[in-house]
Amino acid sequence: MDSSKLHLAPLTRTSLSEDATSKIRRAILSGELVPGSTLPETNLAEQLAVSRVPVREALMELEQEGLVEMDYRGRSRVRILSEKDFEDLFSMRCTLEVMAARLLAKQITPGDVQTLEAMIDGQEATEDLTELSLLDVAFHEQIIRATNHRPLFVCWKTIRSQIEFWLARAHRAQAERQLSSIELTVPGHRRLLAALCSGSESKAENAMRVEMSTWREWLPA
Repeated sequence: MDSSKLHLAPLTRTSLSEDATSKIRRAILSGELVPGSTLPETNLAEQLAVSRVPVREALMELEQEGLVEMDYRGRSRVRILSEKDFEDLFSMRCTLEVMAARLLAKQITPGDVQTLEAMIDGQEATEDLTELSLLDVAFHEQIIRATNHRPLFVCWKTIRSQIEFWLARAHRAQAERQLSSIELTVPGHRRLLAALCSGSESKAENAMRVEMSTWREWLPA
């Protein structure tokens, strides 16, 4: 049968494993689950009110994302990321995002600008640090997505969760020093967007490098 003739009802909610993945990931990003914390499937299943199967699937997904690690017995814990891990991640992020900035400066559309402006407004409106971290990374992801460069986007997706982890950690470090993460994040993103709108590859590249260096100042903590 031709699949185009099927009449499938649209899905209305995420699967249990996706929901479990999202909740465990957020607990890691918020610092509720600190690096090295053990992640017993039974305990997590009880807290999430699900069976162990979706929890096991969630932990496997988070291992792929680089947030969870498993020992030879299959026991899971929140991954302890080292300074070397950060340096590797930082160099990879710089390479991908500088490339994206140069590409997008040549082809940015009014629709892209509108989307990115709305995302900055969302960052300015939030009062939750973890949410700000997620919105921050989503903004950078949108820049990469807008390039329509599929291999670039695929590479980005492999490190996205780890970037969220480090960024959330940076925002908490700023809060501990009584600095406003929003006041540090939003103006930088507006400057970056202005550079992208200029149509100049060099201006976009320089603005992205400044953005990356600002992020670098706060990590590893």
